Amino acid sequence: MATTSLPRASNRSAVLAALLSGAQMDRQQLIATTGLSRATVFRIVDDLMEDRLVHEGERLVREGPGRQSTAVGFNADSALVCGIDLGGTNCRVVVADALGRAVIRSRDATPRGATDEELARWVADRVTGLVTRYREDAPLRAVTIGLPGVVSGDGTTVLASHNLGQIKGTAFIDAVSDFVGVPLTVGNDSNVAMLGELQYGSLPDRETAVLLAMGTGLGSAVSIDGRVLLGEQGLLGEFGRLPLPGRAERLRDLLSGADLVAYAATRGVQVRGAQELFADPVTYADLLAEVHASLAHLVSIVALAYEPKTVVLTGGFSESFGTDALTAISDQVAETVGVRSAVRHSDLGDSAGLLGAMASSLDRHYTSLGISAEHIAGIDVDRHLVLERLGACPTTSTTQGDQPTPAAER
Repeated sequence: MATTSLPRASNRSAVLAALLSGAQMDRQQLIATTGLSRATVFRIVDDLMEDRLVHEGERLVREGPGRQSTAVGFNADSALVCGIDLGGTNCRVVVADALGRAVIRSRDATPRGATDEELARWVADRVTGLVTRYREDAPLRAVTIGLPGVVSGDGTTVLASHNLGQIKGTAFIDAVSDFVGVPLTVGNDSNVAMLGELQYGSLPDRETAVLLAMGTGLGSAVSIDGRVLLGEQGLLGEFGRLPLPGRAERLRDLLSGADLVAYAATRGVQVRGAQELFADPVTYADLLAEVHASLAHLVSIVALAYEPKTVVLTGGFSESFGTDALTAISDQVAETVGVRSAVRHSDLGDSAGLLGAMASSLDRHYTSLGISAEHIAGIDVDRHLVLERLGACPTTSTTQGDQPTPAAER
């Protein structure tokens, strides 16, 4: 029995993967694309149509002799997936169809004062609210959260979080999983953002690259040969913890928005946000020189650790660095440590984490359909269309009254 079921599953996987590009194909094109026999392709398409994973599309006119044929396409409405970018300042959620095309999304201020259970309920309500608003009967199949913390290699535990202490441990993850009621994947936000860059950005698949996530906090991720590296303890790339040479301050104290504001206050500089410092480079020249030196030091560390071709910066804080400043840092690092890494902003901007979370949920859903990892990696993703749909998708926001009620007030 096993000798026949494995090839059948692999054949089904190949046909599904071919259709998950979103393009409509007739059966002859599927035969040519997959290399499977005519009888096999026809049988698999019939089975997939019965399962409502595939539907008939347009009539195609073929050149030369022969009749017109009917195209088939993957049923994008067969499932919904969700990606969540949970940050210390904002929480963004996107719900997409089974081809990764955004249908609805939201952006809200993260209720930092909520308990672990309150925050979990609030996050889950964002998800269920969007799904209901889009189409109540649409089946949600997978949810992924990228969060600001050190996550264990198996994704079950938050070992530490500088900006959202209440998510530490397992209670927050367990509660979200219970509330959403579908398979949940959790990852460090930097690693999830790197997944987004690999799937939808302009990084070459086989190029070693480092991502520096610079927002409310500071994180990093690295990809080698198209794979995001994960450590067992979740500490891989936590360079923000490193002290600056000869100083008590850590790298994150000067390279993240919230911590830089706090550090500036110790220098007698009172600002509401880090952007105020960069907006007045003459007044704050000394402080900004420290910031640039800290970034050069961090890039030097990752250059020696991984020899990346590219160092990508993402997150709101990273937008404060101009292109000329990043080029100067790249030149300085090359001269200092002998590694030439192009330092640039992300093409995806602050959407990298959201797109990475969505990609992770798609991967989980496709795996549940029986598509092999090899076939998933070979799906010809329409990056332009995915980004276009995300940009065109309206962003909703909850009202103040929709914030979680503290336990003490209930």
